Amino acid sequence: MFAERAGMSHQKRVLRPIRSDVAPPVTSPPVYRGDIDARGAAQDLVPRSFWVDFWDTLFFIFAGVAALVLTFMILANTVGHSWWGFPIAIIFWAVTAYLTLPRFHAIMTRIYVPDYFIGRTRTPDGLLGDPVNIGLIGTEEQIHQVMQDAGWTRADNVTLVSSWKIILSTITRRSYAEAPVSPLKIFGKTQAFAYQKEVDGNPEKRHHVRFWKTPDGWLLPGGHQVDWLAAGTYDSGVGFSFFTLQVTHRIDAETDFERDYIVESIQYAHPETHVEILHDFSSGYHARNGGGDAIRTDGALPVIVLNNEGLEPQEQEEIHLSSAHDLAYRMPLSLLVGSGMLIAVTLADIINSVILALSRPALRAKLLEEGSGDDLDLLSLFDQVDSDVLLTITSAVLVGFVAVYSAAHLFMLWSTLRGSSKARRLALLLTALNFMAITGGVLWGHHSLPLSTIFFQLGVAVFAMLAFTSDEAVQYTATRTFHMRDTKIVQRATHPKVLEHRAQRKAQKAQKAQKTHNAQKARKATSASNAHRA
Repeated sequence: MFAERAGMSHQKRVLRPIRSDVAPPVTSPPVYRGDIDARGAAQDLVPRSFWVDFWDTLFFIFAGVAALVLTFMILANTVGHSWWGFPIAIIFWAVTAYLTLPRFHAIMTRIYVPDYFIGRTRTPDGLLGDPVNIGLIGTEEQIHQVMQDAGWTRADNVTLVSSWKIILSTITRRSYAEAPVSPLKIFGKTQAFAYQKEVDGNPEKRHHVRFWKTPDGWLLPGGHQVDWLAAGTYDSGVGFSFFTLQVTHRIDAETDFERDYIVESIQYAHPETHVEILHDFSSGYHARNGGGDAIRTDGALPVIVLNNEGLEPQEQEEIHLSSAHDLAYRMPLSLLVGSGMLIAVTLADIINSVILALSRPALRAKLLEEGSGDDLDLLSLFDQVDSDVLLTITSAVLVGFVAVYSAAHLFMLWSTLRGSSKARRLALLLTALNFMAITGGVLWGHHSLPLSTIFFQLGVAVFAMLAFTSDEAVQYTATRTFHMRDTKIVQRATHPKVLEHRAQRKAQKAQKAQKTHNAQKARKATSASNAHRA
């Protein structure tokens, strides 16, 4: 028996290749077969050291813990209020849904979600998203042409303006054909662009598909090579995310219907398009995406081979990295908003310190309050020393300290916006220390905080830390720092004084070499002369 098993183990295993066939031509307008009503129910690599990654990871986790602490503090202040309880409860939901839970998922998914291609996209929080269900061979210009010819509209990028437009369109039920789609990632990069189709002018329902450029030389599982990957799903309505409680679009579970609709749309607009279907590209499965929506697919992957001419390539915008406009345009939105909020809080601290220093009674009351109101030593000090002199010294020290601290903080924030990684981490350190000082007084000093401090000071600190530790902010500052360092090296190498110094050194070396050559020539001549005399 054992011998038989041993003999069988040496038999050659034949693996069945992926089944594929050619899709039939499309001669009639494409029809979306998955309508619910009808059914009834991958940046440039930047070198990073171990300690850089260590500190970024540490701040990343601390920001998540700070968001959790803020959530509990808001919840504690929700209980015991009368009519204030309702708006505070809304704030509690907003903080939980948009700050705490996303960061919690981001921390956990870094541990257990694989960071390689498995045929699924990933949300910015690291959760598995929509299935990758289309491959394309062709250029970006060819994709733009076939999608536009097929009646699809390119989606806007996610900005403050576009986000506000989609909120208004959803509330008012007005059409917004260029509405942005949520970011999803493959190869660690957000989609390069996306296309969509509204259904009957209803912003809640739409067809949409995201596109990613594959890395050079990258192969699909099974050895096939494509230039682009795409993930298409059908938005069936608006609801709450199952995992984060955020307001988001809900997708139709039958993702294969949307996949087929996209392929047929391209084939109908361009009948010469060749489509090869890779059956059993992945096992058919049912799961949930990052929003908690059910998804089902048969595991097939159509590969679209584009042979149209494509649109004319758009001229690349010239980038001026020293330009404030270009920096503001290209930096992550969360980093810009977080820095702006910290700048506003810092300026408010300066104004409050000046007002407090100018108001002697308020400053005296503040000092006694900090001394718990019954500090006999402090009271006796006010009695023994001229209170005006003491308050003047205290005012000067207070304003001086706040001015120096605020100047350093504002400089760090400005440097962060310009792309300095060190400044971003230093600003994070100051914000973290400020957060710990305030919350420490509450947790261990039994101090009560007004709602304004909790919602604004602590809320701004938590939002800023989450924004500064996001993948987009880290990548932006790392890339900018690397570029600025490289630019400085080039500028130093091409500086007129440096070039002049190099020319002088080169001339000196040439003279020295000439002298050495002449000396050697003279020695040879002398040796030859002596030999001739002998």
